[in-house]
Amino acid sequence: MKKFLTLLLAVVMLAAVVSCSGPGTDAPAPAEETPAETPAEPEAPAAEEPAGEEPAAGDKKDEDITIVVIPQQLGNVVFLPAKEGAEDAGRDLGINVEWQAPVKADPTLQIEIIESLIERQVDGIAISCTHPDAMKDVLKRALDAGIAVSTYDADSPDSGRIFFCGTENYEAGVICGEHMVELYKDSTKDKIRVAQLEGIPGAFDITARMQGFADAIKGSNIEVVYTGACDDDVDKAVIVVEDYTRANGDSIDAWFMAGGWPYIVGPDAMPELKKWKEADPENRRVVTMDVFPSSKAHFDLKLVDVAVGQNFYNMGYLSVENLYKYIKGQEIAGEEKEGFPGKFISTGAEIVTQENYKEMIPDE
Repeated sequence: MKKFLTLLLAVVMLAAVVSCSGPGTDAPAPAEETPAETPAEPEAPAAEEPAGEEPAAGDKKDEDITIVVIPQQLGNVVFLPAKEGAEDAGRDLGINVEWQAPVKADPTLQIEIIESLIERQVDGIAISCTHPDAMKDVLKRALDAGIAVSTYDADSPDSGRIFFCGTENYEAGVICGEHMVELYKDSTKDKIRVAQLEGIPGAFDITARMQGFADAIKGSNIEVVYTGACDDDVDKAVIVVEDYTRANGDSIDAWFMAGGWPYIVGPDAMPELKKWKEADPENRRVVTMDVFPSSKAHFDLKLVDVAVGQNFYNMGYLSVENLYKYIKGQEIAGEEKEGFPGKFISTGAEIVTQENYKEMIPDE
């Protein structure tokens, strides 16, 4: 009996051990902790793109450059070669060239054109100024707006414009005066009386020519006794010359035309001047600025003795070319002259006389 109890106790203890230890002898590994996620650092805001800026002038594409050329008036054919030259320069450079002409030579109309171009923010303006003082303020505003501004033919030196392109008008007037003195060097008259035709009173180019003429004849027996204005109008120029010659032909010995307006038309348009000249061709002389193909007919009839020609084609071409250079940050042509603001780009002059006119003036 005692032996049986001992055996039973052993069995019970064995069952208890098996029940407590479970399957396998190794204790289960502790659960692996998942590390807490580190909050992501906020991304730095993307750098702002710079606001759209206009490219620097020198970086502007040629096809985006616009230069506007302005003559004094639409009906003045002396500016047609300037238009041709400007448009040729535009094609050669690959830029946009516009020709904007007022219907008449009026500073107010030119000012309106300039103001519209400031509003448009064109790149360059070349203008023949109807009056230097009337145009200077609006040209300054264009410059202040970042537009490159130059003048040609007729200047406005106090406007701040970058350069002037054209004839040295004072020197041209001197040449006209010197030829007038030469034409009368053998005259026995005590006084040579000259009638003078001007364009727009106060225009810089015409005023300079008349001053040059006056200085050249100073000290001689030649004297200006009359000045008539045509306001750069061809028809009015013919009327002024014809009316004065008809009324005062016996009281004058010569005409000085500070611009060639009367010679844009044929000789038949001025019968009074023709009659006056033919009545005494050796003692009645005509010296004029400007040469046109139509001038040849006047030379053929000996109605003109000397003409000083200007190169309007070069005025147009060189104005556009040098404004383009300035806009692109390149060196422009021209020379510095004492007392002259900006640069002076000379387009030269040609002297046409009875001796050389057939070679100098092309056929129409």
